[in-house]
Amino acid sequence: MRLRIILASSMTVLALAAGLSIAQARTSVWDGVYTDAQAMRGHTLYMQSCARCHGADLSGTFEIPPLVGRFMPYWSGSTLDALFDYVSTAMPLDHPGALGAGANADIVAFILKSNDIPSGAQELGTTGLKAINFDSAKPASRHTRK
Repeated sequence: MRLRIILASSMTVLALAAGLSIAQARTSVWDGVYTDAQAMRGHTLYMQSCARCHGADLSGTFEIPPLVGRFMPYWSGSTLDALFDYVSTAMPLDHPGALGAGANADIVAFILKSNDIPSGAQELGTTGLKAINFDSAKPASRHTRK
């Protein structure tokens, strides 16, 4: 009986430690999760595939939502994978899913840059996006990397 209690306690401690490690690994979009070069590629792709609906300035139209301004609070509280998955599967509206994963990552990088989210040294990838918090405002305890 005592061995079972010790074993159960040990497993609980290991599970909590693993959860804490995962929680500490989370980053924010404010941590520089894309590069300027990637955002430039994303700008070109955006102009080719997205601007006709969302506008060249990302302001949207009466029927199409903007990708700047009120866009940020809409995605706040989610992780970057939610935005990436939406762009990847629902856009462009006239041909959903037509762009490849790399192109979608570049477009997301451009959208982040257009919302004054700082760039960093590493390109935004297509995996690990669940670990990137989409914070609409810079967290008080965060420092951006450049």
